[in-house]
Amino acid sequence: MNYDDDKIDEYTLALLYLATHERHEGLGARAWKSFDWDTLNRLHEKGYISNPIGKAKSVAMTEEGFLKAEELFERHFVKEAKAISFPKLTPPTKKRWEQIPDHIRKEILRTSGVRNVAKW
Repeated sequence: MNYDDDKIDEYTLALLYLATHERHEGLGARAWKSFDWDTLNRLHEKGYISNPIGKAKSVAMTEEGFLKAEELFERHFVKEAKAISFPKLTPPTKKRWEQIPDHIRKEILRTSGVRNVAKW
């Protein structure tokens, strides 16, 4: 059978995100390595994980690998959230909301499951 190695690598990297058990901001993460050795070797060659060969039961993910794994996991395995409308804000609440930095507002909305928020 002719396999698409890139797809296998992409899904394995996404699943490594699911198996992450230790995260070090800016440095990467560790994930359990119970995947096909050839695939893990390719992910190592691509710079996403440390060398998987060894006695350790987990593998170190680079920061790039962790962030890519998170993106792929969300793309392939997270269910689409239903779009909900942003609540009507009172003028004082709207003013306070707008004082929050944009990247923090986006993270608040992302973690609360709000998608496709239209400007009010």
